[in-house]
Amino acid sequence: MAVLLLGVIQEAKGLKFKSVKELIKKANILEELADFKIYNTETTGCLHNLLKELPNYTASEYLGTEYTSGEVINGILHQDLTKTAFADYSFDLVLSSDVFEHIPDPYEGFQEIYRILKSGGRHIFTVPFYSDRYRDEVRAKLQEDGSINHILPPVYHGDPIRAEGILVYVIFSLEMLIKLSDLGYNSRMYNVRNSWQGILGYNAIVFDTVKT
Repeated sequence: MAVLLLGVIQEAKGLKFKSVKELIKKANILEELADFKIYNTETTGCLHNLLKELPNYTASEYLGTEYTSGEVINGILHQDLTKTAFADYSFDLVLSSDVFEHIPDPYEGFQEIYRILKSGGRHIFTVPFYSDRYRDEVRAKLQEDGSINHILPPVYHGDPIRAEGILVYVIFSLEMLIKLSDLGYNSRMYNVRNSWQGILGYNAIVFDTVKT
C-alpha cells in the first residue's frame, strides 16, 4: 500500500519520494501537498503511525452501531463506512487495509467512498481476494432484525480494537472489479513483488481505484 501511495502522489502531483518517511519529512514545506487530503479507515498500524504526521490527514475506526459517524469516542473518530460524516468531494486519497470484507454490504461502503472522494481521487485498498473465481463468496448476511445469517461457517479476523476478532461477510473475486466499474471507478489490480523493497511472496494484491 505504501508503494502505491507514493505512486499516486507522483502521478497526481509530480512529486517522487523514495519512502513514506521522506514524504512525511517534506510534506509540510511543499506547496503541492498543501491541500492534498488523505483519509485512512484505521487508526493503528505502521502506515498510520507514519501518515498521522501529515497535514490534512484523517483516520477513523468503526466502534459500533451505538455511535453516530463523526463522534469522537475516547479520542478515536468513529465512522461507519456506509454513511460517513464527511462532505462530498472531501479527500484526494482513501486508504483501507482489509476492512471491506467486514462490512455487511461492502458495495454500499464502496459507494460511500466514491461520494467522499474528489473527482480523480483514489481509493487504495486490500481485501481477501480469489483471483481464480468469478463470483464473490458471501459468507454471512446481516438480517433486518440485526441477527446474522451464517451462510458458511463463520470466519473471524484479528482486530486491534476487538479482542474477539471481527466477522468476515464477504471474500471478493473478479466480480468486485465489475461492480466497482458499475459504481464509476476505474480499477487497477496489482500483485506487488519487489525484493529490493522487502515485498516478498506472490500474494501481495493491492487495488487502486480512481473516481472517474
